[in-house]
Amino acid sequence: MISTRTRNLSKRHFQNNFIVYFILVIFFVIGIIIGAILINRLSAEEKLKIANYFSWIFKYIGEKNYRSIDIFKLSLFSNVKIVLVIWIIGLIGLGILIIPIILCCKGVAIGFTVGFLVKEFGIKGFMFALSGLLPHYLIIIPGFLAIGSVGLSYSMYRVKSKRNRIYSKDIADYSILILLFFIIVIVGSFVEGFITPYFLNLIRFSL
Repeated sequence: MISTRTRNLSKRHFQNNFIVYFILVIFFVIGIIIGAILINRLSAEEKLKIANYFSWIFKYIGEKNYRSIDIFKLSLFSNVKIVLVIWIIGLIGLGILIIPIILCCKGVAIGFTVGFLVKEFGIKGFMFALSGLLPHYLIIIPGFLAIGSVGLSYSMYRVKSKRNRIYSKDIADYSILILLFFIIVIVGSFVEGFITPYFLNLIRFSL
C-alpha cells in the first residue's frame, strides 16, 4: 500500500503543478505535430529506417517472431533510460531546458509512428496504430508527463531557491515521486509486451 507520506507528496504535487503539466502537454502535442509533418518530408527509405527505430511494431508487421518477454524488456529498458535522464537533470537543475524537449521528442516518435502506419498501410495501419500503440500509450504517456512534471518542478525549485546545498529530504521526496510514477510506466511496458501483441494478432489475421 502507498504510505501516507507518499500520498501527501503526490497530492501536493498535483495541486501545485497544474501549469507545469499544461506546459509539458503543449510540448508533447507540438512533438506529435512535428512527427506527423515529417512523414511528408522524408524519402521512403528514410521513413522506414526511422519507423523501425521508433517501434518494434514495424518489424512485427514484417512477420518476424517476437516473444512477449523480449518486447517487455525492450520497452522497459528504453523507458528506464529516459526516466533516469529526467531524474538526473531534474536533480541538478537542468530540467527546465531539457525535460520539455524530451517530452517533445516522445511526441515526435508517436506522431511519426502513427502517421507512417496510416500513410503506408491505410485502414490496416490505422487499426494497427489503434491496437498496437493506444493501449500502452494511454498508460505510459500520463506516467511520463507526471515524471517530467516532477523533474521540471524540482528544477524550478532549485533555481528559484538558489541553493547550492542539496538537502537529503528534498532528494528523498523528489525520488519517491519519480519512483511512484515510474510504476505507471512499468505497467505500460507490461501492457506493451504481453497484451499489445495479442491485439496485433487479432488485427493481422482479420484484415
